[in-house]
Formats: sequence, C-alpha cells, structure tokens
Amino acid sequence: MFGIIVVLAVAVAVLAVRTAVMRREIRRMSRQLEDLSAGRTEKKISLTLVDARLNELAAQINENMELQKQLRIDTRKREQRLKDSIAGVSHDLRTPLTAIIGYVQMLERSGLSGEQQEKAAVILKKADAMWELVESFFELSVMESGQSEIAEEPVNFTNIVSEAVVDFIPRFEAAELKPDIDLGGKSLYMAGDRTALRRIVQNLLSNALKYTAGRVEVTLEERDGEIILTVANEVRPDASPDMERLFERFYTADDSRNSGSAGLGLYIVKLLAEKMQGAVSASLENKTLSIYVVFQEEKNKQA
Repeated sequence: MFGIIVVLAVAVAVLAVRTAVMRREIRRMSRQLEDLSAGRTEKKISLTLVDARLNELAAQINENMELQKQLRIDTRKREQRLKDSIAGVSHDLRTPLTAIIGYVQMLERSGLSGEQQEKAAVILKKADAMWELVESFFELSVMESGQSEIAEEPVNFTNIVSEAVVDFIPRFEAAELKPDIDLGGKSLYMAGDRTALRRIVQNLLSNALKYTAGRVEVTLEERDGEIILTVANEVRPDASPDMERLFERFYTADDSRNSGSAGLGLYIVKLLAEKMQGAVSASLENKTLSIYVVFQEEKNKQA
C-alpha cells in the first residue's frame, strides 16, 4: 500500500512539474506572438518545446504567419504596380489634354459666332475639369508611392495664401462671388514645402467654390504659436457633407458628382498637411462648413 502511495505521489509531482513547464512554454509562445503582432520582431516561434503537440502547434503558427507575411508582400507589390500605372496613365493623359485646351482657346479667339462660342466654352470647361482630375490622380499616386519629397524650409505662408487667392479671383468673379479675406496684419512664417502649401490652399479654395451656397471666407491667423488657415463656405442644401468622411479618399458630398470632383481635394490637403507635421479638421455650424489647417509658426524666419 505504501508503495502505491509513493508511486502516486511521484506521478503527481511529475505531472505538476510537466504542467508548470508547459504553462511556462505557453506563456513564452504568447509573448513571442505579441512581439510578432506588434512588429517588435520577425523571429519565428521557437520549436524547442517540451511537448510534441506544442511543437506541432508552433510549427502551424509559423507556417500561417509566413503565409500572411507573403500575402502582405504580394499586396504591397500589387498596390505599388497599381499606383505606378495610375501615375503613368495620368502623365500620358496630360499631353493630349494640353493640346485640346490650347486648341479650344485658339478657337475662342478666332471669331466664332455666339452659339459656337458657347459650345467652345463648354468644351473648355470640361477639359479644364478633366485636367484637374488628372493632376489630382497623378499627384496622389506620386505621394502615396513615396516618390515625392517634401521640403522643409522657411516659408512666408501669408504670401502663399495671398497669391493663391489672387489666382482664384477670376474663378470667384465667374461664379459671381466676392470672398471675405482676412490674412491678418503681419506675415506668418513656417517650415514647409512651398509647392505643397500652395496646393493645400488651392484645393481648399476649389472645394469652397464647388460647394458654396454663396459665401466664402478665408482667414489666416496666429494663435499660441500656431498658424491657422480657415476656409469656410455656406453649404448648399444638396451638398451637405458627411463630417466623418470629409477627408476620405474619393469622398464627395455630391453623390451624382455633378461638380466634376473625384473627391481627392481634401484628402490631398490632409495628406500634405500631415507630411509637414500639420493637422486638419472641420466643423459644420449654422450651415457653414469650416476647414482648418494648422501648422507650427516659425519665429524670426525669412523666406
């Protein structure tokens, strides 16, 4: 009887030790999985385990994770090929579009009749819209493919906003709009890329023009060391935006896309602003959509 008790005691002790070891191994596997999931390591799960079934489980996990890794690589390659294709197509479309716009402009100056002038104006308007879409697609594909570099140099942001507004005056006049402009009483400087900042302002003004119900406001101010650009417009009843999707790629408030927009303007604004350590946000109050772009001000800089 005593012998049986001793055997049982030894068996229980061995089982307890084995259970403790297996629990330790499972904890170690769990930690390795956490590190893999968090991207802290790419090492496979160790197979030097005390239990054959745990070794088999670890091998299956490693096989699955290798498959997932390969799928991610293949997906990135396909995405890159698609972006390169979009960039190539967009670039190829520029040449014929440039020619179309040029010839239509020549036709407008060639003494057309009133009806012909109207038709030429429609063609030119559609061609200009197409050009804008092609430019947006090209710019987006270049930015997302990582081929573009954002400079960081002292920039007079007030001048950039002022120049962009002046460039848009003919478009405001054609829409019979007189925007309210308040750029403050001093020049505001920041570290950024001139071309990217100009594109941000242009996209904001273009978006306001497309969807305004008759009022556009542009404000530039400095507050607590930050430069805040605000572009606001009264929202048309048929173009009330979904605020949660406003900065999404391809989102447009006009589901029918009668505005000619592909829904890339504000997405590009967000992308460019964040590349320059800026931030974008928006609010909708009293039927007025306000879009804010915020950058850190650079003191004692000259651009």
